[in-house]
Amino acid sequence: MKEKMLISFSGGKTSAYMAYFLLNEWKDRHKYDFITVFANTGKEIQETLDFVNKCDIEFNLNLIWVESLVSKTYGDGIKHKIVDYESASRNGEPFEAIISKYGIPSQGMPFCSDYLKKSPIRSYAKELGWEDYITAIGIRIDEPKRLTKKKFSVLYPLAQIKYMTKQNINSWWDKQSFNLNIKSYQGNCDLCWKKSNRTIMTLLSENEDSMLWWKKMEDKYGEFVSEGKEGNIKYKPPYRFYRGQISIDEIYEESKFPFKPEIDKNLEINDLEQMRLWDFELDSTDGCTESCEVF
Repeated sequence: MKEKMLISFSGGKTSAYMAYFLLNEWKDRHKYDFITVFANTGKEIQETLDFVNKCDIEFNLNLIWVESLVSKTYGDGIKHKIVDYESASRNGEPFEAIISKYGIPSQGMPFCSDYLKKSPIRSYAKELGWEDYITAIGIRIDEPKRLTKKKFSVLYPLAQIKYMTKQNINSWWDKQSFNLNIKSYQGNCDLCWKKSNRTIMTLLSENEDSMLWWKKMEDKYGEFVSEGKEGNIKYKPPYRFYRGQISIDEIYEESKFPFKPEIDKNLEINDLEQMRLWDFELDSTDGCTESCEVF
């Protein structure tokens, strides 16, 4: 009997290559039954959704798109619903459903990857009757801090089978007929709270309308109220997405003043050298670059 492997496709270039490698090039692929799953939060930028769909078509991924399905009943776990490229949420609907029940995620409460990605993916696997399976995660050999031991079965193909660095991944994609056409600092989730404030300011300076959904969430759920086991109301202090509990309004106002913006590290080398001459900072602070990897 074949072993089961769930390929967790985040929507970024690294996990896309991982899926391609496992399904098309890995010498042991015949030993496994695969499913490839992408969890849509509703806040992925359109370029990411286009890329995910193109990978599915070009690489024969047989991709399953899932979204988080939240019950309003206390104690009910997060389930999933199956969507596709056409029907996938694009206005943050799954994300808001999570926020309406659990509050606003932040560095102090970093639950959105669990509830928006891991939970619906596991729910889908459970619906298939999968109990013992390996989850393949797109983390590279040059990301050692992200390679952690887990209580369940996880495989890091690009760090354990075929050693791949970010440079290797980008070189491979440069030879393909399509690519993920986003700037290096964008990431898949448009104004993800894991990004540095400088990155958020840069993105706001390019498209100030991108703040509207995040502002709506802070205005609507910033003073979050939850219902306990016995129906008692629990009040929580005002919460914001971003570092230091700064609001998106405050970051937006700060972006109106001069600052050193992030630059696109996907630029040609000559362009990067010119940026150095202009005294731009080339090293971003911590934050996401592709998307949250889940298992």
